[in-house]
Amino acid sequence: MNRSMSPCSASEGRSNPALRASSSRNWAPSSTSMAGRSTGSNRPPGWRQSSPIMRLGVLRSLPVSDHSQSCDIAIIGGGVVGVACALELARRGRSVTLLERGRVGHGCSYGNCGWLTPSLARPLASPGQARKALPWLLDPESPFYIKPRLSPSLAAWLLGFIAAGRSPERFKRGVAALVELSNWTVDAWEDLAAHSSVPFGYARNGLLAVFESQKALDGGVELARLSEPFGVPFEVFSPDQVRRHEPIITGRQVGAIHYPRDAQCEPEKAVFALADQARRAGVTILEDAEVLSAELNADSVRALRTTRGVFKPGHVVLAVGAWSGSLGRAFGLRIPMLGAKGYAILLPHGPVKPRGSILLAERKIGINPHDHVLRLAGTLELVGEDLSVNMRRVQAIAKGAAGMLSMSDPSEHVQVWRGLRPCTPDGMPMIGRAGGYQNLWVSTGHQMAGLKTGPGSGLLLAQLMCGETPTFDPAPFCAERYARRS
Repeated sequence: MNRSMSPCSASEGRSNPALRASSSRNWAPSSTSMAGRSTGSNRPPGWRQSSPIMRLGVLRSLPVSDHSQSCDIAIIGGGVVGVACALELARRGRSVTLLERGRVGHGCSYGNCGWLTPSLARPLASPGQARKALPWLLDPESPFYIKPRLSPSLAAWLLGFIAAGRSPERFKRGVAALVELSNWTVDAWEDLAAHSSVPFGYARNGLLAVFESQKALDGGVELARLSEPFGVPFEVFSPDQVRRHEPIITGRQVGAIHYPRDAQCEPEKAVFALADQARRAGVTILEDAEVLSAELNADSVRALRTTRGVFKPGHVVLAVGAWSGSLGRAFGLRIPMLGAKGYAILLPHGPVKPRGSILLAERKIGINPHDHVLRLAGTLELVGEDLSVNMRRVQAIAKGAAGMLSMSDPSEHVQVWRGLRPCTPDGMPMIGRAGGYQNLWVSTGHQMAGLKTGPGSGLLLAQLMCGETPTFDPAPFCAERYARRS
């Protein structure tokens, strides 16, 4: 790969000789015995979301005691992205401490749809998306909703979103980059499933995207053709083929697109399996460790004060998803991150169980079958950091799915989850050095794709930090396009 392709990242790892090491991409379990807390067996049964991060401040005169803890790298954030970064860095011989304010894997990574779908790897900001979304924006039951409020940051984010979606070429480059990241990630999950002692329901059963109008189907085929050259095969099904392939689909439809290489998993268990591997690789995972403040000098982060003590890391990684704007302020950064709330519902299986994942394309509802329950997920609600549950939107998901599927009574849902998906204005993750600091890095902004791009993002960030030639071109993910000092 030509490093000159990445003006933002080309010099990143090479300026850190202490971090350099040989690359190891093996996700199979290491021989080291597991240490620390169980990755999931003692979790509470209900879905939960830890409380929003407290307002943070920059503490430039923070006293660092003689008893402060040191490590090569401190990673802030215990979702799939942070854990994947920790694992890749530990496999390169780094001393890594992961700081999670609540419980590992209990944020946005916990209750999402569980899809591992390179077929859907594309930036949220796409040509025509803003125009198509306009009729939805103020409808509380629509798939794409903005909670009305006066907010300069929301207005700025929307302007950036509209601008990013104006360029078809920019969108195509984003698709290519995200598909490459997703393909590597799905293979990595498959490798982990084959070797991990923590099962997480991995299966490569494909995705069926179902359409109710010919215009929407034609648009879906056009998008599928963008991804096909990068290793995402597809087949167009007639209505009869759809019914034969998935008898659970009983509503009116004009056809579907089948992506045979897409996979699925149980997301909460997947993150626990990944955390198990990180611990085995030597990562120290500290839960209930909230970052309270940071001590900075002109070009570096000197220390972190947390609820678990003071840390003096050589490098710091921010991997906190939708909370990147709040946490970034502790480091003097202005990060235009917007939380997009999504919901998931668990229902008992009806008379028919789907063969694989189903996308009700126009309704923006995803269906993922597990052993004993059906997981429905959907909606995109631009709310910032509001985690309240809007039952009207939950009911809209259940009602929308019931209109197309032969399923159990949607009012019998056993659990409801909500989480904030971290969205940048251009819909691309931010991976790399941040704010001009020598030792501050970010991996965030994975929108609805953390599960299917997080592990690949961890690989890319570890390679940049360790001075290796990246597996993926880092330019599309350049963090400093947004992560700048305020």
